[in-house]
Amino acid sequence: MTASAATPAPQPRRIVPLAFRAAGLGLVALSVGLAMAVRGSDAADPLLTYAVVMTAACATAVWGLWLAVDRYLLRAAETLSREAGLIAHGNAEGAVGGRVPLARYGDLQPIARAVNDLSDKLAQVRRDIARTVAESTAKAEEQKTQLAAVLRDLHEGVLVCNTRHQILLYNQTALDILHLTGELGLGRSMLHFVVAEPLTHTLERLSLRVREGRHINHEHGTTAQFVGATTDGRILLEGRMSAILQDPEPGSDESPVITGYVLTLSDATSELAALGQRDALLREATEGFRAPIANLRAAVETLYDAPDLGPSDRAAFESSMLDSCDSLSRRLEQVTAAYRNVVTGSWPMSDIHSNNLINLVAHRVGTESPTTVTLTGLPQWVHGDSHGLVLLFAYLIEKVHGLTGATAFDLEAAGPQDGDRWVYLDLVWEGPAVPSATLDGWLDQTLPDGLGGLSAGDVLQHHRSTAWSEPLPTSDGTATRARLRVPLPPAQSPRSAQPRPRAGARPEFFDFGLLHQPLATSELGRTPLDQLHYVVFDTETTGLSPSTGDEIIQIAAVRVVGGRILTGETFNTLVDPKRPIPPESVPFHGITDGMVVGKPTIDAVLPQFRGFVSGAVMVAHNAAFDLKFLKMKERAAGVAFDCPVLDTMLLSRMLLGNDGDHTLDGIAERLGIEVVDRHTALGDSLVTAAVFLRMIEMLRERDVRTLDDAIRGANILVELAARERAF
Repeated sequence: MTASAATPAPQPRRIVPLAFRAAGLGLVALSVGLAMAVRGSDAADPLLTYAVVMTAACATAVWGLWLAVDRYLLRAAETLSREAGLIAHGNAEGAVGGRVPLARYGDLQPIARAVNDLSDKLAQVRRDIARTVAESTAKAEEQKTQLAAVLRDLHEGVLVCNTRHQILLYNQTALDILHLTGELGLGRSMLHFVVAEPLTHTLERLSLRVREGRHINHEHGTTAQFVGATTDGRILLEGRMSAILQDPEPGSDESPVITGYVLTLSDATSELAALGQRDALLREATEGFRAPIANLRAAVETLYDAPDLGPSDRAAFESSMLDSCDSLSRRLEQVTAAYRNVVTGSWPMSDIHSNNLINLVAHRVGTESPTTVTLTGLPQWVHGDSHGLVLLFAYLIEKVHGLTGATAFDLEAAGPQDGDRWVYLDLVWEGPAVPSATLDGWLDQTLPDGLGGLSAGDVLQHHRSTAWSEPLPTSDGTATRARLRVPLPPAQSPRSAQPRPRAGARPEFFDFGLLHQPLATSELGRTPLDQLHYVVFDTETTGLSPSTGDEIIQIAAVRVVGGRILTGETFNTLVDPKRPIPPESVPFHGITDGMVVGKPTIDAVLPQFRGFVSGAVMVAHNAAFDLKFLKMKERAAGVAFDCPVLDTMLLSRMLLGNDGDHTLDGIAERLGIEVVDRHTALGDSLVTAAVFLRMIEMLRERDVRTLDDAIRGANILVELAARERAF
């Protein structure tokens, strides 16, 4: 180690005082020496005496100068340096409280001013750095949020690992695919959860490809696929590994280095199982059929070669042939059933709302055909291939139109019947039914735009379904309408509205002024119930007492024409009540304050609703409750609800008597009507409409046939209820 390296450089604060002190001490020593020389001399030498005096004066001046320099320069400079150090280590804002007071430093003010200038620039630099860091942090957070959203919505499990297989990042889907909860932690080894050999082998393949430079022109670049499994062997995985490369320094001849990899996983258990089943079916269809066919062929050849066989021998051969045919038939049925199970299980399907499915059919038919499709009936949830079903029904509508000339079709979903599990999609038209042979021929044909030459029968087979056509007799026994019915599997996880608890049934209103209606002596009153145009409606409210300030928060309605629920013709709107919705009522209807903010008020909604019900008979369950709310807002909205009104609760009492459950749920359960999307205004309207259509049939049996008949019976019930309450 050299001296310059070992010895620290001398500090100016130490050298300057030492120099002044050395000079002063030297002058003092010289002055003392001269004084002693003068004193030891016999004769006074004026020049020597003058030298002593001047030396002493110089020594005093040097000491004084040192004191002045030390006080006004050196100490001030040291203080200034310390304040500059404080500024250098101060806060990032810098300017406030980070400046040197100039008046304190006298002749050093230029230096202090320069320090202040540097302080201002340092503060500005710090602010710029802080702003840049904040912007970069915000951008990084935004990108992190976007990445998290992308990873969250991916249907594949995504994991990022380093070359030691430690997990650096993963999404929720990865947990779901691996059937893990919280065990998949950052920093843990991927090899704890996935069998190591396929993973390490794939990484070695990619490493070799990159080292040799083959990844540049390779078809898959730095990506490779593999099949693996979880360490417990329960789940088979289809994976894809993409290498993360670190490029070499510019100008270097070295190859890129793999620093990690991105792993995407999907659960291939069912798919690989289906492939295994298909292999087994293929073996069964070849090897399994070989022996019975060989026996059958041998028996036929024997009979052909020996026409003179006796009756007993011929009977034995014929029995052998029959046994072989039976064996072939059984094997064929088994293989066919197994094949259908494999195809159905592996075909991509999902839960579908029937309204969405039918609307897609109507849209496709409307763009390609002169026919029209009307959505009717109650909505249902089914499980199937949406695209295939849309192609199938559009194709069937075209075929029925070509056969019968029908241009108007109803398409509705009917719930399970007679205890079965199927949901029926019914295509209805005016005209004759389709003969079975004709329909079978249609099913063998390829669907227009079908993938891979898909036929109509293939779509049905994927759903384990079939199709048939039949006439629909009317009330007078004539069969002027027909339908084509296709059963579909029910939804596996229907997303219908969850039942909400009710604080209790709505109070039964027997308001004589609201429900006691004059008979419609005009032609309307004499019209049969099954020929009227109805609007079935329901409301949701903040509470059960309109007279004390409760308000409507939702109105919904659906048209019923010709015995059909026109699901595609509905009225449904939220209403701003201009008052808070009680929290205790939210669990019953599911409507919150945030949902009604900015929605139209009741005085704007009622004119629209009145226009929707114009010319129709209004129907509701416990209608007086809903009418009370409507009537109280008539003047403010400038409308009048003077249409005839039928109440399914009163009709239920008319048909079943006062005893029993006359709630909407109770009636629907007794009539076998599946309740879907219940406890919303529109859902309740649809259920009420289905109940009302069943009641029309029951009323006809009680000789209640016209609107006047129904109003007369309801009036009697209202009067009886009023008298009972009076007593």
